[in-house]
Amino acid sequence: MRIFLVLVSLFLIGCSPVWEEQPYEVYYIEGTKTLGHSLGEGAYIGRIDEPINIETNEKYISVYACPYKTCAFYYIDKIKDHKFAEHDEFVYGPYTKDQFSALVKKLGLPVVSSV
Repeated sequence: MRIFLVLVSLFLIGCSPVWEEQPYEVYYIEGTKTLGHSLGEGAYIGRIDEPINIETNEKYISVYACPYKTCAFYYIDKIKDHKFAEHDEFVYGPYTKDQFSALVKKLGLPVVSSV
């Protein structure tokens, strides 16, 4: 019985989101890790594939991600984003480290590292 409880606990832990700040979550579908806008009941609108590091403040989410095995910096404008938006309406990037550093200073984006 203990083994069953341990396996169920591990399964439930494995099904929970990796990172979450409502309405945003990092989730897995078919082996792809994605930061997306949650619509509830397990439905999402994807924003950025393969996020590595995520930082957030009141207005923005800064993300270092490696979609298509090409790593770069991105940000999401949380104020303008909404559940009916397409991923490219309020997701900006890709940016190099220097470009993103300039945007951090200009817009007040949260600082995110590439490691």
